Amino acid sequence: MHAEHAQYLSEDYNSTLSLAVCVSMIIGNTHLLPITSIEPEQIWVRHPQIGEIPLPYDDAPGSHAGQELNVFIYTDSHANPVGTTTQPLAKLGECASLKVTSVTDAGAFLHWGIAKELLLPFAEQRRPLEVGSKESILVYLDNTGRLAATSRLDHHLPDTDDNFSAWQQVSLLVYQRTDLGFKAVVDDRAIGLLYKDEIFQPIKVGQQVTGFVKRLRQDHKLDLALQPPAEDVKATLSDIILEYMANHNGECLLTDKSEPQAIYNTFQVSKKNYKRALSSLYKQRLIVIEPNRIVLNKDET
Repeated sequence: MHAEHAQYLSEDYNSTLSLAVCVSMIIGNTHLLPITSIEPEQIWVRHPQIGEIPLPYDDAPGSHAGQELNVFIYTDSHANPVGTTTQPLAKLGECASLKVTSVTDAGAFLHWGIAKELLLPFAEQRRPLEVGSKESILVYLDNTGRLAATSRLDHHLPDTDDNFSAWQQVSLLVYQRTDLGFKAVVDDRAIGLLYKDEIFQPIKVGQQVTGFVKRLRQDHKLDLALQPPAEDVKATLSDIILEYMANHNGECLLTDKSEPQAIYNTFQVSKKNYKRALSSLYKQRLIVIEPNRIVLNKDET
């Protein structure tokens, strides 16, 4: 073993590593790093701030010294940095819905896409977990410098606007059902609420969807929506309906009397927005509304 590899394992190195990790936020992220040496069972890459890092040889068989690899850096059981070219389902500061693989005295372990499973300590669990269940979590760095998970998202993420703007498109992770609707993580950095009477499509806890910041309340909390403003939906949906009819012999069997689920299954919109689009098309004389269907207005096409 190289002398610098031995230094990597030394107590002095370990005692100073946690501070360096916490300050630089190197652990939990992916870095492009050069290979410094190759051994039968592992490859060594170098990070300019924390030095030599090992990863399994099978991660990059046939590689050579000087070659650069995209390496995700995490920690072993002693908080030493180790690497892998496999990318996890969530990195530091990111949220995901992960499957519970085991429950031990230390907490629940989660599968997050790499060989070493992610610990969700009991103190960071918002509810009891069982093997096989899924839980929405945030990846964070604990006070020992090791990556861990928390499902107490309300304790780690703000529920205020965090510089969002009205009707901004965002990524949502639905993580908890409430009496009012569903709580969701917004772009991995805030908590917002989807009201149940404004949801017009199937949705479940753990689902990741594209949504919108519907409004910024006076208390700076976030109200969310799964569809853009009605005006945008109407314009876009009108084109989609016309294209659908053109591809189906100039007709559509979904009318303003159809079941909401049937409308959603075809156009992925609420019945309310569908009726608005039909009204717009009718006013433009582009369609004719019959009792059991709508048809293209041939006089206008």
